[in-house]
Amino acid sequence: MTTQRPFTRETLTGDFAQGQFPEVRFAMLEFVGQFLLDFERAAERAGLTLAQARVLGFAALKPSSMREIAEQFGCDPSNITAKADKLLELGLVRRFADPRDARIKLIGATDAGFEMSKNMCESREWIAEVLASLTDDELTTVRTALQLLTRPTKAMQQSAAGAEPIPV
Repeated sequence: MTTQRPFTRETLTGDFAQGQFPEVRFAMLEFVGQFLLDFERAAERAGLTLAQARVLGFAALKPSSMREIAEQFGCDPSNITAKADKLLELGLVRRFADPRDARIKLIGATDAGFEMSKNMCESREWIAEVLASLTDDELTTVRTALQLLTRPTKAMQQSAAGAEPIPV
């Protein structure tokens, strides 16, 4: 079996093309590719790299340690330091001691960082157009599908944190 990836136009053959749920995987690949491209364009318009924009986004959601942010990236915390330092230099984040453990340094968005993060979200043209084109029922379907797809990860995170899983 041969299949072409919609976003990258790669031709897949063999087991990968025949894997379980190929239509769903290919649709997700197309969506994620477009989503990241949209995010990268928003970051570029803001004068940031995609990685810097992601770090800023995490810092705007909640003050986080380098380790917490690195877990989101799937990398070592040392890889986040240069990105955080650049954001600090730009006045978009601040570094401070964790009130629960002063040995841990957190980064959180400054007012300028919150504003830039908000503006990047609002300037995401592709996703805004896609979501605006959907009916209320379609939006509900998308929201439900995404909740179903992320439920196993959320359950693992809550279990690791000792919290009770939240049903979807």
